[in-house]
Amino acid sequence: MGYLSPTLAVSDMKETITFYRDSLSFKVGMCFPDATNPEYADLSKDGMVLMFVPTKNAGISEGEKLGIGVNLYLQIDGDIDEYYDELKKKGVKIAVDIKDEPYGIRDFAVTDPDGYLLTFNQVSQVVKNCLSCGMPMINTEDYGAMNPANVYCVHCSKSDGSLKSREEVYEGMVNFMMTSQNMDRATAEVAAREYMAGMPAWSG
Repeated sequence: MGYLSPTLAVSDMKETITFYRDSLSFKVGMCFPDATNPEYADLSKDGMVLMFVPTKNAGISEGEKLGIGVNLYLQIDGDIDEYYDELKKKGVKIAVDIKDEPYGIRDFAVTDPDGYLLTFNQVSQVVKNCLSCGMPMINTEDYGAMNPANVYCVHCSKSDGSLKSREEVYEGMVNFMMTSQNMDRATAEVAAREYMAGMPAWSG
């Protein structure tokens, strides 16, 4: 499996290194040519590596705003609540408070000195997906007949929890794609057929 190591341009290399090392508990890797005047540095946490260079080396003028629209999604090891508490005790400003997302992820976000958004996250629970349409089933009401043992979601199930007919599910998916993705019916029909062909309930 490959991995991605983003390179971020920053306005103050020493400040950035100090923030990631002391506030976020990243480990410093290489500093080139040395730590006293770094023109490059990489820092890592839980196998994830971020690389940093001064803005001048990236062709960015001094004073330009950095980090706008950039959100780095970092899946961490350990207990995310403990890490969150650790950062708060160190005085790290929390940009987005810790919370459970509806798709089974627990996350929170901070910003670094240049405004890059760092969203630390962790799987909060085992998420089951409907074998008919792929919808994540998080809450009891997401399951057919409100039965967490059901492998089909409420939208693909009849009132007794059994799977709806292929035609019913197909029509529901077509309407969903037309509404949510602004597709015309012909395009939605093709997309629904292709999608359903890859789902366990309909692949045969």
